[in-house]
Amino acid sequence: MEKFLRTKGTIQHLAPMEEPPQDTFVPEPTPRSRQLLGPYFDLETPGGPLHAQCTAEVGRRLAEGLPIPVYQIASLGLLREALKAEQPEQPNPEDPRDLPEAVRSAPWKHLCGMADNWAGLSSADRSRLVTALAKLGFWQTIADLVPPDGSGSSLDALRLAYFRHNAAAQLAPDAKSAAAAFVRARRVMETIARCKDFDPAVRYGAAAHMIVLCAKGDKDKALADMRHWLKAADEVADQAGKEIAPLHVSIYWRGVAFIPFFEGNHAEVKRQLELAEKYAMEAVAAADADTRLLALENVHPVLETSGRSAKARGDIEGAEQFYRRMTEWDPLDSKAHVRLADFLMGESRVPEARDAYRTAARLGAPYASYAHCQAARCSIRLEQAEQAHGALVASASLDRQALSPLILLRDICTTEAVAPLKEWAVNELATRMREAR
Repeated sequence: MEKFLRTKGTIQHLAPMEEPPQDTFVPEPTPRSRQLLGPYFDLETPGGPLHAQCTAEVGRRLAEGLPIPVYQIASLGLLREALKAEQPEQPNPEDPRDLPEAVRSAPWKHLCGMADNWAGLSSADRSRLVTALAKLGFWQTIADLVPPDGSGSSLDALRLAYFRHNAAAQLAPDAKSAAAAFVRARRVMETIARCKDFDPAVRYGAAAHMIVLCAKGDKDKALADMRHWLKAADEVADQAGKEIAPLHVSIYWRGVAFIPFFEGNHAEVKRQLELAEKYAMEAVAAADADTRLLALENVHPVLETSGRSAKARGDIEGAEQFYRRMTEWDPLDSKAHVRLADFLMGESRVPEARDAYRTAARLGAPYASYAHCQAARCSIRLEQAEQAHGALVASASLDRQALSPLILLRDICTTEAVAPLKEWAVNELATRMREAR
């Protein structure tokens, strides 16, 4: 599949983009991001994809003084960048306190109050606040609040350190710095997994997460490290003195499945991911109001991982079923539709792929630019280049670092009627390339 090319670095110094010639393409609808991702601006809007529902739940729990769990679907910096690009005229805070007081919801005001009173917060409240900031994608705020060399051995102190290192990775100026921050975060997770004073469920989850974190770099070393943490997780479960909850067992099996995947044992990967799904569904069935969203959210990555696994072992029909189930389980999440579309594109089912990409693009951030560009590629393959113009303009407009949509526009605008659009694409491409140097 063709790559989606983007420049690296910042776009802060780019001149405002010139308006494309309006009579040369049919504009695409505005993405629904602001409607579906409201909790990222108010911590309370109901509905939307599961990750947004979880964000609203974070707002409720923060305001009520309740513990805040760490949800699996993280909010990367790309999300807020995409939201700002879609509607730059709307409030787009880089820190929650940038949002004008007049438009702050009650939970948002509570969040800002806690941030303003950082020095007076307990370690537990600091941990809750930083967990909420991470869910919202405010990584710079975390870096500003949490000292880089924080100390303490409590779970709250270690959680602060973990998120501080993740913030450093998100904000890193280069891959080397990001990798170093990732290593520091992994060390914190290792400390949590090893500390016998913590609840077995916490240590069990940390050990399972270590398996995933170790699945990088040299294959032999990664396998040795993953097997070590598999043994550690099993020992925690054996010594827990109580049954581990289905949700944690599901997360465990999804992590453990990396080991046979690295070994090339696809049959064992399949068996373990089936266990991950079995326990995921048990967790959903047993969930109460307090754990419902955690259980529902967990099914999303289980289906996604199972789809990738099925594709890797050549089970094309099975892979499609998992990806379609993702879109049914979390229908308002653009990523689910992108995963399905990418699969269909890889199978040369271009009309179906275009439909799925278009759905993803209309749902919005952070995949709208990529999805528009891919939908345009589908139109070009189907020899319907005129349907690609609007999608490519939308893709380029939604991501000022994107190069692929401009390259494609330059190449497909071959008639006099769309010559102004080609000129616009060439000029904007040159602007972005100059800034990237």
